[in-house]
Amino acid sequence: MQQMVTDNTRRNLLKAALVGIAVPVLPLGCANKVMSTRKPALIGCALQGRDKYSVVIADEQGLPLKQLPLPSRGHGVATHKTLNHAVAFARRPGQYFIVFDYITGETITLKTTKPNRHYYGHGVYSNDGMWLYATEGERTTSRGIIGVYDVLGGYKKVAEFTGFGIGPHEVIVMPDDKLAIGVGGVHTDGRKPMNLSSMQPSLSYLDATGELVEQVSLPDHHLSIRHLAHDGSDTVLCGQQYRGEPDAYPSLLAMHTQGGEMRSLQAQLEQWARFNHYIASIAATKEWILATSPRGNCYGIWSKQTGLLEELNALPDASGVIAYAGYFKISSGAGGVITQYSPHKKNKIQSGIQWDNHWSRIF
Repeated sequence: MQQMVTDNTRRNLLKAALVGIAVPVLPLGCANKVMSTRKPALIGCALQGRDKYSVVIADEQGLPLKQLPLPSRGHGVATHKTLNHAVAFARRPGQYFIVFDYITGETITLKTTKPNRHYYGHGVYSNDGMWLYATEGERTTSRGIIGVYDVLGGYKKVAEFTGFGIGPHEVIVMPDDKLAIGVGGVHTDGRKPMNLSSMQPSLSYLDATGELVEQVSLPDHHLSIRHLAHDGSDTVLCGQQYRGEPDAYPSLLAMHTQGGEMRSLQAQLEQWARFNHYIASIAATKEWILATSPRGNCYGIWSKQTGLLEELNALPDASGVIAYAGYFKISSGAGGVITQYSPHKKNKIQSGIQWDNHWSRIF
């Protein structure tokens, strides 16, 4: 029976993905003549109403150019530095990732999980573009896996890295080619946590062969390390989901440089309470760190030098953020797009898109 359900699911996912091949992906918003001057710059998953989901390609202002239907709700997106490839990952416990051409909108390939596996919603390309790394898990144990896929070989899985913990969420590639993994430490049944009293989150580093070379943690084991970014150099920013006492509000952001200790970023207790125990997306420039909280309907800006919160802004369903040319672009589930140049200096437009979770930049 399990095999039949899995086969049916795969067939349904494939059928849904093929819609992206069979049906032209139409430009949105402006006339074709105007559209021709706008280039793809941002990609993120979006909601389109009840049980309808898509991945949206937008210009540098955050205004949509094309969208591709998704079989189910998406989460993170990986973008290739030289090919016109992007990968949308299903929200955990996800059953698929879909590779598409962000210029034409055509589907390149759809990968689905084996019966006892799922995707955690994130992945990243290697610096040389040869490999795609995806966070994966074993359903019955939440054993953490990094799936390694051969890009030029049609995204065939060629290796699996494991042995770093359970419940990995986001993986990023550092400039020195190491993988940094936000290991949540939570065993789940679907989305239900099963081991909150014994969870063991970590920030883990693997080398290119999958060997665990460094692993650090925070003092409070109820801080599930989930979302990551790096500053373009050697510093990792990690955002946490707090799974402890409801009326406790610890720091939800930390910085780490390989070989050093975790450094928690600072804010007042009532300011951390605004984030409702959850950090979604993070980005950093040379001076500033920005983190969003869709659950808290807000985002904050920290000084990278002092580690202190400089500004806290309300934003309904604050979702994705990317850093570009020294400033930030922030998305909202209510359709807003914020350009944040520095603390207290920003502008806002409406995109008409119900952005969901994360944004990625096209290189």
